[in-house]
Amino acid sequence: MAHQYEFEGQSGHGYRYQPLEGEGPISPTGANYLFVRMKAGERTVVYAGETECLHKGVHSGWDKARKTFGANTILVRLNVTRAIRQAELEDIVALHNPPMNGDEE
Repeated sequence: MAHQYEFEGQSGHGYRYQPLEGEGPISPTGANYLFVRMKAGERTVVYAGETECLHKGVHSGWDKARKTFGANTILVRLNVTRAIRQAELEDIVALHNPPMNGDEE
C-alpha cells in the first residue's frame, strides 16, 4: 500500500492523500489533488485542485508548480462526488493558502 500523507483543512478535518506514482494509466474518476514541495520533512502545498476526471486534470499547471514553486510531488485523493471535492478543496485552500491558487481567474 502506498504511503499516505494527511493534510488538515481549516475546519480541523484531516484528508489523506497518496502519491501519484508511475507512468501508467491514471484513473478516470473524480479526485482532489495537491502539488506539494517536500523537503527535509516539511510539506508545502503549492496548489490544491479538484477534477471530475483525474487522468485529464491532474497535470494542468504541474510544470509551473515544479519550475516556479519547487513542487516535487503530486498527491491525490479519490472523491467521486463533486460537492465533496469542492468542499475539501475550499477547506484545504483556506488553511494552506497555496500560492498557485491565487493565480486562478
